[in-house]
Amino acid sequence: MSRGEAAGRLPRGLWLAVPVLALLAGCSDSRHEADGAMRMAQAPAPAPFVPAAREGSTAKLAYRHDLTVGLGPDRVAPHFAAARDRCLDAAATCTLLSSSIRDGGGTRQPQAQVQVRLPHAAVAPYVASVTAPLPGEAAGDVVLIEQATRAEDLTASIADTGRRLAQLNDYRTRLTALAEKPDNRAEDLIKIAGELAQVQSQIEEAEGTRRGLDERVDTEIVTVDFRTSRARAGAFAPVQEVWARSGPILGESAASALRFTVASLPWLPIVLFAALLLRLVWRIRRKRAHPARVQSEP
Repeated sequence: MSRGEAAGRLPRGLWLAVPVLALLAGCSDSRHEADGAMRMAQAPAPAPFVPAAREGSTAKLAYRHDLTVGLGPDRVAPHFAAARDRCLDAAATCTLLSSSIRDGGGTRQPQAQVQVRLPHAAVAPYVASVTAPLPGEAAGDVVLIEQATRAEDLTASIADTGRRLAQLNDYRTRLTALAEKPDNRAEDLIKIAGELAQVQSQIEEAEGTRRGLDERVDTEIVTVDFRTSRARAGAFAPVQEVWARSGPILGESAASALRFTVASLPWLPIVLFAALLLRLVWRIRRKRAHPARVQSEP
């Protein structure tokens, strides 16, 4: 076999290798996802939620709590509705900041999130309710996968806002006393009135900032993510899940293959032209390198 024939057959081998490589890559990705899911399922659950201690502390701290709750795929929506409705029913002590849910479709897993603002005393009861099983569920059906607490120190910001308010109020008092003098001219009164309006606007803005800071210190934000968990399914959970969702997975794989085929059609003429051009260049170079051998061939 000549080098020219070997070079001509090499692309065919590459074309046969492409589907095999794609299949191996897909299997590798699936195995990687399954291993990650099993590691998450076998990991020990975090300790129960403990409220942050504030007794004896002079710092002005704003707390945020992030929790991830693992559930079965069909239990995400009921727990999401229960967490949202609990906050809405206790409107006097709970403020619903955001809520969202994504149904599982195709290869996606159902997922939901609820974010609320609560006073200090209501945080622990709310967390206990959203991490507890609903009626008809077992204790192991709800798993606290992850929890985190962050605190932002607002002591300096509150002190700065208080000093600014004191200065603005003092300035407004002096302007008011100046405006009440009997010997003021009309143009002086106009200037004082304009300055008073600006100072009043700045005071209202500073008071709004202080109210926002006080609200952050007096309350806590709790964010709860509801996600699917395989902790109850055992070692064959990935196999059972893939088998249960084999129809949507097959449909999406077929759609991806069809999408790739349709997207490749406009490039076929360009690829064929490039292949012909390369073959022509190769034959010209071969003819120049071996002119005598080419002429002797029939």
